[in-house]
Amino acid sequence: MVVGAFPAAKLGVLAMKQISKPIANLLKERAKNSPFFRKYVCMPPAQFYNWMEVKTKMWALNLGKPTTVPVLNEAMAIDLGANLLGEIVIFTIGAGLLLLEYQRQARKEAMKEEMALQEKLELQATINDLNFQIQRLDTQLREVARVTADLESKSSWKPKILDELPFTTKKNKHEQPLYIPATPERKDAPNAASGTAQQTEPKRNTQTNAGKA
Repeated sequence: MVVGAFPAAKLGVLAMKQISKPIANLLKERAKNSPFFRKYVCMPPAQFYNWMEVKTKMWALNLGKPTTVPVLNEAMAIDLGANLLGEIVIFTIGAGLLLLEYQRQARKEAMKEEMALQEKLELQATINDLNFQIQRLDTQLREVARVTADLESKSSWKPKILDELPFTTKKNKHEQPLYIPATPERKDAPNAASGTAQQTEPKRNTQTNAGKA
């Protein structure tokens, strides 16, 4: 990550220098054509930069404080001032772009955090819903178990009064089944029936004769 940052930084600096050159040339042309721009905009930054540079070099080399700092001539001041203004403009544009990128990244991170928080809340709501459903199913299972136990207890219950009724008998293992023999059919049953019919006919004839007499 750090290794890739240095080439990007060098490339950015090189791009700023290349872009600042046309801006510096434009400012030079503007300073040549406008005395106000040359005197109050372009030259003062150049003279201040020259004064600060001389002071810094003298302090770094331990040469003491300079009594007087030579002033740049007009051509050098215009050239240096135009370059400084060009770099300032490019630096301002770059800083603005960096600020916009930082704000964009900050908004992106805020959106990510908000989405993560929303997902967390949704997951928490889902977990709460699942817990509620589990509790409801547990309650239903307990109710089903209670009803099943009640039904089993009712199906295994026998009334005691049936054992005390007089017509209820208890079977003994040693009791033998009652044997009822079958009655055989008589073969002379039709003859007996015909004989009975013959005996009844004379009686009817006797009764008829008695009636006629």
